[in-house]
Amino acid sequence: MKKLFKVLGIAVLVVLALLVTLPLLVESRIDGIVRREAEKRLAARLDFERLDLSLLRHFPRASVDLKGLTLVGEGEFAGDTIVAARRISVVVNLGSLLGGEGLEVTKVVLTDPSVSARKLADGRVNWAVMKPSEEAGKPVGETEAVEEPSSFRLSVRDVRIDGARVSYRDDSSGMRLRTAPLRLRLRGDLSAAQADVRLRLDAADVTFAAGGAELLRGATVGAEIEAAADFAARRFELSRNRLRVNDVEVSLDGWVALSDEGVTMDLKAAAPKASFRDVLSLVPALYARDFRDLRATGELSLSAWARGTLAGERLPAFGVSLGVSDGTLRYASLPGVIERIDLKASLTNPGGPMDATELDVERFSLALGGNDLRASLHASRPVSDLRLRAELDGRIDLGALSEAYPLGEGTRLRGLITANVRGEGRMSDIRQKRYRQMQASGVFTIENLELSLPGVPEVHIDRASAGVSPDALTLGELTARIGRSDLAARGQLTDYLGYLLGEGDLAGKLYLRSELLDLNQLLPESSQPAAAAQEPDAAPAAEAKPLEVPRDMRLSLSVAFRKVLFRQMEIADLAGTLSMRGGVLSLDGLKMGLFGGRVNASGSYATADDPLHPSLSLDLSVQQASFARTFAELETVQRLVPLFEKTGGDYSLTLRMNARLQPSMQPDLGTLDARGEIRSEHIRLGNIAALDALARVLRDEGLRQIEARDVRIRFTVADGRIATQPFDIRMGKTSINLSGVTGLDETIDYTARVTLPEGSAGGVLSTFNVHIGGTFSSPEITLGLKEAARDAVRDVVEEQVQKLTGGKDVGEVLGEAFEQQAAKLRAEAARAGEKLVEAARGQRQQLIDKAKNPLAKAAAEKGGDALVREAEKQAANLAAQAEQQIETLRRKLMAEKGE
Repeated sequence: MKKLFKVLGIAVLVVLALLVTLPLLVESRIDGIVRREAEKRLAARLDFERLDLSLLRHFPRASVDLKGLTLVGEGEFAGDTIVAARRISVVVNLGSLLGGEGLEVTKVVLTDPSVSARKLADGRVNWAVMKPSEEAGKPVGETEAVEEPSSFRLSVRDVRIDGARVSYRDDSSGMRLRTAPLRLRLRGDLSAAQADVRLRLDAADVTFAAGGAELLRGATVGAEIEAAADFAARRFELSRNRLRVNDVEVSLDGWVALSDEGVTMDLKAAAPKASFRDVLSLVPALYARDFRDLRATGELSLSAWARGTLAGERLPAFGVSLGVSDGTLRYASLPGVIERIDLKASLTNPGGPMDATELDVERFSLALGGNDLRASLHASRPVSDLRLRAELDGRIDLGALSEAYPLGEGTRLRGLITANVRGEGRMSDIRQKRYRQMQASGVFTIENLELSLPGVPEVHIDRASAGVSPDALTLGELTARIGRSDLAARGQLTDYLGYLLGEGDLAGKLYLRSELLDLNQLLPESSQPAAAAQEPDAAPAAEAKPLEVPRDMRLSLSVAFRKVLFRQMEIADLAGTLSMRGGVLSLDGLKMGLFGGRVNASGSYATADDPLHPSLSLDLSVQQASFARTFAELETVQRLVPLFEKTGGDYSLTLRMNARLQPSMQPDLGTLDARGEIRSEHIRLGNIAALDALARVLRDEGLRQIEARDVRIRFTVADGRIATQPFDIRMGKTSINLSGVTGLDETIDYTARVTLPEGSAGGVLSTFNVHIGGTFSSPEITLGLKEAARDAVRDVVEEQVQKLTGGKDVGEVLGEAFEQQAAKLRAEAARAGEKLVEAARGQRQQLIDKAKNPLAKAAAEKGGDALVREAEKQAANLAAQAEQQIETLRRKLMAEKGE
């Protein structure tokens, strides 16, 4: 007996050893099979981090784990991860691992998978990853080798999905679906000819949108389905099935059969236990806000059915009906109640194309705060030519609504809305603007509306009324206050039906008036300059966005605004016409008071091509504006022309400019391109570092102030720099011809041709160049003394020669004391040379005094010494030229005397 147990023990150990070591021997074979089958059958890239095989986890079956699996699209979907999973466990028949007939799969478990499905506008889908059959399109009768059988055989009895994230996007229809997490369990012998199949589904945070409307948001969806499946006949009998969306639970009975022609069905759905409150859970605006606090009563009827075949674009006959009678809606935390809710609606199709579907809201009514509201809607032919018939009649007290529905913290709503409108027509008439083929009439009125929202200026509408006709929506009167601003409007809007239905642009003309329009209060805070400077621990500001011009509006706006505040600017008596079309706002001859003067403006502001970086084009004419106010109110001038801060007087300007704007609505100065001319009858400049430096260098206090008349300066702006063409100004008795460039960083690069009054600089230097560099706050002055000295030598010699000859012909000088005059010429040349050297020495001392440290002082001394040496050289040259002129005159005199 002991020997028997010993043998059995050894056998068990051997078996266990085999179960542990055998997976190591066959893992590589399975890895190869999976990769080979994927490459052969998929037009996408399948990959996984590792493959593990275990014979113990599901003994007597084996389990294969794929970890870190990804399926990535190719072609037009290259780089899109279609499927990803942390782990996929597949249970296979142990004998199929060792045999040659392939793997027999019995169970599949997906852990934390992510599925992203997408359909493009042209109909292509990213999940079509199976390679097309190679036999398609081959000539009949062509012999082929028999295709190698697949390495997989499905005999699945259990499929589980845990923690799935699923998203679907259909660009062709605008449909969107997203859910996470999702759990699914499917059980049954899927390899048998007939079997009972059970499915359980739970999905949370489901969001579903279609047709531009969000139908579900944050919903929970569940399903428990049992079906008798005949896989051979491809028919499924449903019994004891439950579907759940939020609090609405629906029972589903009937059968579904699959065929090559389509899906045939006979299904019925009912909600015998559903209440009015349960149905309200399907409304996103109600379910997402304090739904647990909602109390609702009323009789509810809800049913649906489908019968026929779904094949291609053909739908089975179906019907959905919903009815509510004597309903009430109340929040426990609020005093108000919405009562006498009555609804009868249906959605039907007799079987056929989608175009045969009809929606009929026969009646909808409610009572709120003693006021009644009634509405009806009928829609048909949704595909070929949508036909609508609608009616709205009644009054809503917004104050009563705020007492019956939670609007949110900090929100206040008051006012009366009265409507009595009716309309009927076809979409084709709207598209073709055949408005007389339609019916539309009624009046819409708003009275004493007050709306207060957190972070938004309060809105008060005293009265607004609009008359409705097929052709136009006529705004008879509108008077409103938004924060500090007031606005009055009237006008007419055409093509409004197509605009409301998303089938065209809104057109029309409006007349707008305002006594005060404070744009600083109306614009988002993120577009204000102060938004950039925040406290270190303050909450981050919202991302700045410029004002976007709607593309689907064609409006003409005639404006008359008494006062407009925008940033630091105060605009007075703004009047003119604005036109809006295709994302472009055009200005046509706007007139306004600005910067203390008058401005005429034309141009455009466009967001059509780049909403985040609008393009601005302006043609401005400014008359008698103030330099000081322009600098104080316009940030661009502060950055580009800081000189305006120290400038007194008025100016006129013509300017043509183009630029891109930043999201904060400030010009991107790197894209600014402009040209123009600035004129001033009387200009005063003082307390400017560059002028002070020039006055110190030239030892002329009169240069510290500029007071000039009739100044005209032409300029261009490009690459963030202002370039001025040469212009003349006078500073005291000194004349200056100035030109140069100003940069965004306040760097300056100007050249001034200075003409000093007679007798300045010792009577030697009269005209010279000055280079003004550095920055406005720290200018650097360089005098062109070398060139000035050469000019001085020439001028002095010519002047003394003139004195020597007295302006007479050479022959007339024969009788005069030539030597006496020549001595005077030598003396004047010597005296001029001495003054030239003295001026250079003064310039040298100025450079040394300006130096602020030993290194700078040493450099100044070196530069000053060079100036003195140059002056001494020119003084010597002056004496030499005087002698040369004397000798030349002497030879001429001797020649004429015949000597």
